[in-house]
Amino acid sequence: MKVGSYYSTNDSDPDVYHNHDDCPTGQQIPLANRASGTNGYRLCEQCAKK
Repeated sequence: MKVGSYYSTNDSDPDVYHNHDDCPTGQQIPLANRASGTNGYRLCEQCAKK
């Protein structure tokens, strides 16, 4: 399901944002490392396919 955009604040993670709650890559981001918005990043390829 589509959700509000979010991205990882961890420097070692890819510079992409996510907007689906069932994205496998997005699900791996700990809640403590999630920030709302896009931060100017491109959309995650897995989210774009959904």
